[in-house]
Amino acid sequence: ENVLNGIALGKDHVLLTGKRWDRMYKVHFPDWPSLFVINNLSGDVDEDRNGGEGEEDEVDTELVLPGSETDPMEENENNASKSEDQIQNTSIENNNENGDADEVGNDGEEEEDEVDTEVVLPDSETNPTEENEENAPEAMDQIQSTIISTFTILEQVDHDPSSFTQGLSYSNDGKVIFETTGLYSNSKVRRINPDTFDVELSVDMDDKFFGEGSTIYTDADGNERLMEITWNEQTGFIYDTGTLEKLQEFKYTTGRGDQGWGITYNPSEQEFIVSDGSKFLYFWDRDTLAEKRTVTVTRFDGRYQNQLNELEFMDGLVCCNIWHSDDIICVDPVTGKSVREYDMSSLWPADQRGDRENVLNGIALGKDHVLLTGKLWDRMYKVVFPDWTTLF
Repeated sequence: ENVLNGIALGKDHVLLTGKRWDRMYKVHFPDWPSLFVINNLSGDVDEDRNGGEGEEDEVDTELVLPGSETDPMEENENNASKSEDQIQNTSIENNNENGDADEVGNDGEEEEDEVDTEVVLPDSETNPTEENEENAPEAMDQIQSTIISTFTILEQVDHDPSSFTQGLSYSNDGKVIFETTGLYSNSKVRRINPDTFDVELSVDMDDKFFGEGSTIYTDADGNERLMEITWNEQTGFIYDTGTLEKLQEFKYTTGRGDQGWGITYNPSEQEFIVSDGSKFLYFWDRDTLAEKRTVTVTRFDGRYQNQLNELEFMDGLVCCNIWHSDDIICVDPVTGKSVREYDMSSLWPADQRGDRENVLNGIALGKDHVLLTGKLWDRMYKVVFPDWTTLF
């Protein structure tokens, strides 16, 4: 994925770079003599450059490294223009193992001793996504670098095996579990007793809706509410948490055919976080439901992660189920980078679940455990993650 992707036309060069490259290049194309029009000191066009009479000694390239004093960060930097007699002949060498740039000779100028550079790799803690680079937070204590397969099952409990689970949440006081399920003509909104795991109240959705993710939040008036989105109908609902009465219906859009998959809530920012099965997370304002921003989700190895499904906000991270995967990844909501990854394949192995569509899908943060289930599962699990000491 670290492909060439970036072209900027300067006054006397073309600037090239790529996705997650630790360098940029200033280049010329000798066969394109009309590409640059350079003004000389009198303001006239340089005849040598524009008329084809002057010849360049050689094709010049300049390696631009992060941290270099000559690093142009804008496409039209004021100092980019140089007359032909000022063009440097630059010798490019590979970086040494310490990450320092080798000396670069400058014709007619004093050589710099060394330029310290930092190579930012895809799994580096200092490599935020493009959308939010300036706002990237300090590295968090819980950042991992390898996927974890260790967790502790506290309890296995019953779950309705007819529930095509799409959303799972605890109430703010932990005294109710809310579940929303999918499939046309079979989508439901439910209250579940967290002690007995019996369904206390179940409301059928209209047959034209395919229910998806849901989340508990507190509205501007201090009322606890349940919000649910739908798959293809671009329609969301807000429910009274006590009666499951529908209080509001609203329309929304996302990037992938305007689908809705998962939703969770960040109370500190008063924003909803939404998935649509793509590699993007969408952030909505709590009160206006307007989209505030998006982030692109990447794994430890830097690759994009799509198929993001049910979501849960936990300890400042957005934890995501991935459709047809037993991985749970927890991403930084500012950068989109995965900072915790869990392999849950041993929780209930896929070869014991029957149909391949009976996937892990459902994460709810309790007071002292995480509740996990899946689509058409006959069970739920209370689990803890020993490595995540700040979760509860």
